[in-house]
Amino acid sequence: MTPQMESILQSIASFKEALIAKQQEVQEEDQEIIDDHTFCAVLAGLPSFRRLPGVPEHMGFDLIWHCDTDENAAELRDYLESVFGIHDEESLLAQKVEFFHFFNEYYDFACEWDGHPNFEIADLDEEGAHNYTVSRDFSMMLRNFVGPQGYLAWDIGERIMLIRAACACGLIDDDTCIRLAIDEANTANEIFDNFIDYAVSALCGCVYFMFVSMGRTEDEGLSGFLDINMKIISRLFEDDIWSFNAWCEKHVKQLAIQDDQVQALLGIEYQGKTGIATDRVLCDGYRISVMVREEPMHEHDSGWRFFAGDEDQDYINNGRNFGELDLNLIVNYSPDSINFLEEPVGTLVMRADNGVLNVVPMGTIIGPENVEAEGEDAPAAEGPDDNGPDENGAFG
Repeated sequence: MTPQMESILQSIASFKEALIAKQQEVQEEDQEIIDDHTFCAVLAGLPSFRRLPGVPEHMGFDLIWHCDTDENAAELRDYLESVFGIHDEESLLAQKVEFFHFFNEYYDFACEWDGHPNFEIADLDEEGAHNYTVSRDFSMMLRNFVGPQGYLAWDIGERIMLIRAACACGLIDDDTCIRLAIDEANTANEIFDNFIDYAVSALCGCVYFMFVSMGRTEDEGLSGFLDINMKIISRLFEDDIWSFNAWCEKHVKQLAIQDDQVQALLGIEYQGKTGIATDRVLCDGYRISVMVREEPMHEHDSGWRFFAGDEDQDYINNGRNFGELDLNLIVNYSPDSINFLEEPVGTLVMRADNGVLNVVPMGTIIGPENVEAEGEDAPAAEGPDDNGPDENGAFG
């Protein structure tokens, strides 16, 4: 370990200890619940202090912020295009993950550390194997600080910053900004419980980001970048933007299929792959009646989106009604969905009135009559155990 990394680790350790000591002073107080929109904005507190072209100071901590002049909006649009390749909603969705996916890298490291690697290093080319092992070994030094959360806070903060900036200059509308930001915030709310853990994850993420940006070398810039971000985080706590005793309301979901009911239905080629399903499937236990394969959002995302078939547009527009989970778990709700997992991006699969899933040919006009109703009296798919689902189609 280099002297610089020893200093960095000591700085993070001391910083975390100081935050925990201050938190203990307010432990007896009732926790403050932050509303969803404010929660989204403050999660991006770290990059919010960064000066952006077209933003005179910073975007503050109201989720929706608009440039005050057309000239400033144009300047911010040019910046997003030239630096991130963002020019509309589609490019925003792709590029926010392309640039900030360090949790995914950490997830690969963690799987290897736990003895369940997602791939064989020997299968990588020489450059890929070098980059992976160097990054893994560097992350090992930060592992005790972040645990399974990895660098997720850094990714989430930066992604919400891009979402807010795209809205500020008119690339997306306010409703889209809220929907995309809440999607990111939901992930933070599921993984973290307080702003201290979130802050430490963000700090370690900033160190790793700079390490990667400098060619995966321990350049002297690591310490300087850490110091800047530590000062910003200190200010966030001092100004009570990141409160020691505040967090967003937890929305704990109870899955219809319990851990001991999940069967290993997929082969090793799907290990680590995820999908996104609505709570009508995941929590209410309704079988999958609609499958759509989109472009994956990150390397572990299969691209598959699963629906019960009766979700209306308001339901779909609410990111809280979805969950990204292990693909093997999701297909346990409807094992017949496995037959379509190798279909390409753009595939639509629907359950016909005879109860069978089929690929819908391109160009087919879709209406309510094409989807089997999944109401309380709908027939249910085979369940993961001998008992199967109850009369409402739900397991457990």
